[in-house]
Amino acid sequence: MKKQFLFLCLYSIMFLTSCISEPMEFTNTGSKLSIGDTIPEFQVITLDQDTLTQDSHQEKTLVLVFFHTACSDCQKELPVIEQVYRDCRQDSLWQLICIGREEKATAVKQYWQQHQFTMPVSPQETRIVYDRFAYNGVPMLYIIDARNIIRAVYSDQKMASYEELKEWILKVNEENQKDKESASFFRAKSLTSPL
Repeated sequence: MKKQFLFLCLYSIMFLTSCISEPMEFTNTGSKLSIGDTIPEFQVITLDQDTLTQDSHQEKTLVLVFFHTACSDCQKELPVIEQVYRDCRQDSLWQLICIGREEKATAVKQYWQQHQFTMPVSPQETRIVYDRFAYNGVPMLYIIDARNIIRAVYSDQKMASYEELKEWILKVNEENQKDKESASFFRAKSLTSPL
């Protein structure tokens, strides 16, 4: 009886500690996408009125972050991402976009100002963009290469550290540059080769 009670308590705690309450009918959890998958089409507009799509990051590494400002895990992770952004933003080989999930622009803007965040952000009042990437849970972070292939996924189950994020960005940037150089080499070679 004690074991059953303990099991029930632990099981209840797992559900109560979710960052944002999710409908119980979800059978799948976390990301819909895995490492090696191509990202779906999307379009968002930032608070600065920049339009971003899956192809906006031409030849760059893209870091895509889904969040909600009321989420305690997001409140821990967003400052880490902001620090990486501040430390690496002079590197023109990567791009970051934070996408709010089911949250009004005024709330996100206020949160960004309150925490002095400088990261590009796109508040979304719906789950339309989010649902293309994930079933449930925030934060959800994707590191995507220049070919729109997912290289890493982090969630509230395992959030990225400063070191991990920076390492991934540098690694994918380097691979993007090698791919670009290889493509240029083969393109130049085909132009100079006799028919």
